[in-house]
Amino acid sequence: MKKILLFLTCLATVGITANAQTVLLADSFETYTNGGFLAQQATNGWTTWSNAPGTAEDATISQNFANGGVQSALIQGTNDMIFPLANKTSGKYNVSFWMYMPTGFGGYYNLQHYQAPGIEWAVEVYFGDNGIGEILANGTTTPISHSNSAWVFVENHVDIDTDTAAIFIDGVHIVTWPFATQAGGGVGAAQLGGVNFYAGALTGQTPTYYLDNVTYTELIAGNNPPTISVSTTNINTNGTAPETFDITNNGDQDMDFEAYPTYPFAANNVPITPVYTQITQDVSGFASGLGGFTVPVTVKAANRFIPSYLNAAIGQEINSVDVQINDMATNFALLVYERGSFITPGPGTLLYNIPFTPTGAASITSVPLPSPLYIDGKDLWIGYVCDADTGTFPLGLDAGPRTLGVNWISTGPGWSEYNAAIDANLTIYGILQGQAVQQWLTVTPMSGTLTSSQSQTINLTFNITGLPDGNYLSVVEIGANDPNQEYTSVNVNLTVVTSIDDLGSKVSVMTYPNPTTQNINIKSDNKIDVVSIYGLNGQLIKTILVNDKTALLKVSDLAKGSYVMKIKIGSNSIIRNIIVQ
Repeated sequence: MKKILLFLTCLATVGITANAQTVLLADSFETYTNGGFLAQQATNGWTTWSNAPGTAEDATISQNFANGGVQSALIQGTNDMIFPLANKTSGKYNVSFWMYMPTGFGGYYNLQHYQAPGIEWAVEVYFGDNGIGEILANGTTTPISHSNSAWVFVENHVDIDTDTAAIFIDGVHIVTWPFATQAGGGVGAAQLGGVNFYAGALTGQTPTYYLDNVTYTELIAGNNPPTISVSTTNINTNGTAPETFDITNNGDQDMDFEAYPTYPFAANNVPITPVYTQITQDVSGFASGLGGFTVPVTVKAANRFIPSYLNAAIGQEINSVDVQINDMATNFALLVYERGSFITPGPGTLLYNIPFTPTGAASITSVPLPSPLYIDGKDLWIGYVCDADTGTFPLGLDAGPRTLGVNWISTGPGWSEYNAAIDANLTIYGILQGQAVQQWLTVTPMSGTLTSSQSQTINLTFNITGLPDGNYLSVVEIGANDPNQEYTSVNVNLTVVTSIDDLGSKVSVMTYPNPTTQNINIKSDNKIDVVSIYGLNGQLIKTILVNDKTALLKVSDLAKGSYVMKIKIGSNSIIRNIIVQ
């Protein structure tokens, strides 16, 4: 799909290309039924912009013209095809194909940095109805000449590791540009995602063209992608001493990571006075609108709330969302999403889609949620969708300054930050209820980059002051650009059992696992003297002398059932119920 431009706004764009030694994907269109839809018949990855094979976006198979066979794919009308290239981040590739533009008709394709389309355009290429076209790459337009009513051979070369891309037409080099840039200019992702064959043309021209012999080849294999390894997924602690775990990059490419604590909903979370009454990226109050669309369009806008922002609101709930629009539009609906991909920009699973009618232009509309949404510390995306008319500015904005990384927009399947020239934030407000929870876990470092085979120790420190006796859970979320494992969780189980010794200080004891089949671990911040096991009838079953701060109690020799464990520390006796399975 050709980019839809906003007034003073360009949706993000990015670059793509490829080379050939090992054929990764190829299609001559000879095996399909003539007159049938391409994506609906294909089994090699072809899809449409909106992932809707068999619809008006899908190209048809034709025998009007062909290059070397009898069939090709016809692109016209509303056709909008995606040929996936698997999000390559290393290596050297070539994407080649043949295009036939009948005289009087134009053609178009673009390269996407992400396989999920609509996030970044790498390059846009127009073939004219009179043999004169143009290429837009890295903000620069390069004129091209080509044949009409004849097959034109197009090659897109990309070397991701050297950050170079080039286009050849009928064997003639036309343009070279830095690969990790966007078509309209600016930094883009160093990633090869897909090629988009859209029924587009230069202004005032009619798009109709035929496509044949599409080939995606690998000239030089890329390095292995980042591969995360985490030393443990479960930590048991009494909170009296720091704990650690390690993350390692077992891949060849650099691995970016982030780590942060979350607190799942639990009845024993300790409430504290909240800091926030709402969450919002508005920093200066409503001022204007974003839009200026060149055609009528369905547009989505959303704020991303990252973990560092949400930290103080963990434990509270969102019970409604206030939306301040600018110009009126139609078919408004509130959108609330879970955390999205670590690699591909955009939100995750849609939690709420609630239609609403704004109270008026430049007004605030409150939209209640069907049920309160608990904030556990993971990313949240809150926004809305509407159908906007040409030239309108429906998306409400504050007066700035803009916060980078949190204001997102979409007019298709992909999401992008709107152009940095718009120094303002969306006016969206998540209204909170309830109390926050006491956060007893600190994670350091919270982000970093690991080279191949490099490890990073993640340090966990605890503040259990004020926590009543009981069991608590925090989940450390680790995000990484590992394409096969973007998120990893480490459960941190805290057990607090306190009593007062003769000197008036607290004694803390942790026991785990419980239930158990083999052994029970016992930890304390004071020396443990004796551990005894009793039956429910009060009969003493076994006693061990410890004289240390840790002990391993064997219970595999006990019959399955419930027991009472008595831990003697100085003049204190701590009682725990245990289950042997």
